Amino acid sequence: MFIGYLPYRAEDTFSEKLRMAGCHQIIRETEAGNRSGLSELINGLNEGDVLILCHSSHAGTETDFLRVLVQVGSKCAHFVSIDEDFDTLRDTTLHYAEASH
Repeated sequence: MFIGYLPYRAEDTFSEKLRMAGCHQIIRETEAGNRSGLSELINGLNEGDVLILCHSSHAGTETDFLRVLVQVGSKCAHFVSIDEDFDTLRDTTLHYAEASH
């Protein structure tokens, strides 16, 4: 399942990007500075699910972003950041393909 995440008061253009990326569900924070929706979303991920953010900064600080990557990976799920063209499934697959040559 593709699941999108939006921080509090994110612009509507971000919501549209997530829909265009094929998100089946979009979680939007309802309070400023709160990331409980993101935490719950990550806790509910299943193997093969894809968490999609428009930008890595939507996860919070750089440390928060790295924590999200580790947590998503520990669930055997994948992470995509649309604006940075970052996709853990694609990038991992490319890395292994290049290493095998």
